[in-house]
Amino acid sequence: MKISIRIDSAAAQAQLRRWGGEFRDKVKKAVAKAMAKEAVEIKTDVRDQVASQLTVVKKTFLKGFSAYVIDKDPSRLPALYVGSRIPWVGMHEKGGTISAKMLIPLHGRVGRKRFKAQIAELMRGGNAYFIKNAKGNVVLMAENIKEHDRPLAGFKRRYRKAEGIKRLKRGADIPIAVLVPRVMLKKRLDIERLVVRRIPRLAASIEQQIRTVG
Repeated sequence: MKISIRIDSAAAQAQLRRWGGEFRDKVKKAVAKAMAKEAVEIKTDVRDQVASQLTVVKKTFLKGFSAYVIDKDPSRLPALYVGSRIPWVGMHEKGGTISAKMLIPLHGRVGRKRFKAQIAELMRGGNAYFIKNAKGNVVLMAENIKEHDRPLAGFKRRYRKAEGIKRLKRGADIPIAVLVPRVMLKKRLDIERLVVRRIPRLAASIEQQIRTVG
């Protein structure tokens, strides 16, 4: 997801070109300074919203959301970038449907790479099979056998907790994941609106910094 908010009027860019070299550089630095100051607070607000709306397991996930100043072009005013390096998180900003068969872990969250590796290990060992339950859902199952204690450990723990089972017998069937034809995601984030609301404050900060340029 990328949200780029630019205070980028034609008049402002024309004025920048008319200003002399040293004064123009001072103005650019003033604008960049004001943006950098506001970017710190915007980044905090964005991460707070994500933390309140999504179930965040790892703190590193929140670090994927950032706000910083883009100021590489000497002929243009700086721009403020707000966004995330996590590509799929944009679905939570707009909402939408993923039309593809997907395996969704049951009874809790599992990291994508770890889940893929665990399923692959169970498949290689011949201990993963699909059934259709009473509700018509296609469920991936595994048998509680000693050879697969390691890849099954997390699934067994979460299953016991969800069902209130103290101990699973050897040979018991364990539901691992459900196979779905599509996934519908509701809009849960509104980062763009959050950033837009901060623009008046950002503009005032920029104006204040420019006034200090002598």
